[in-house]
Amino acid sequence: MTTRLLLVRHAKTEQQGPPTQGDHGRSLLPRGRRDAQAAGRWIAHSDLVPDLVLCSTAVRALQTWQAMVEGSAALAEVEVWRDRRIYNASPGELLGVLAEVPDGVGTVAVVGHAPGIPGLVVELADPDRSDEGAAERFNAGFPTMTVATLVADGPPATATLADLRVESMRLTALHTPRLPS
Repeated sequence: MTTRLLLVRHAKTEQQGPPTQGDHGRSLLPRGRRDAQAAGRWIAHSDLVPDLVLCSTAVRALQTWQAMVEGSAALAEVEVWRDRRIYNASPGELLGVLAEVPDGVGTVAVVGHAPGIPGLVVELADPDRSDEGAAERFNAGFPTMTVATLVADGPPATATLADLRVESMRLTALHTPRLPS
């Protein structure tokens, strides 16, 4: 079985959240919602619909996933696990969350934040086996509403998400809706 990760940085947000919620309560801007809808369409069109979504509990991450679903009905039935540990998580903390995914889940999306999400791409992607164009775009930056697709399908492929290790995957695509892919 091929293990595939979609690592998603939330869409564009307002600068501040409500005083009672602070950073955790920041909402998407209209542009962010449009970009997330476009990303949802791209995921469905690219046949990357996940089996499971792990989503930060921050308002902007939850709204990003909801807008992605609005962009493609194909995402509507995907199971979503909300997990506060994803909020401002380091790559190591994100790996800990991924390790809890049951065996047999082939494609997992993680909707979270920088610097953890792009840091996890750096940690997992083998630069020698990754798509050159996707790697070049990644090296140019990882703006809001970017989706990185990583695949473990050959040596040193992993049996489960619990087995993920440094440079064990290939970066196969990097998509930011408002930028060319």
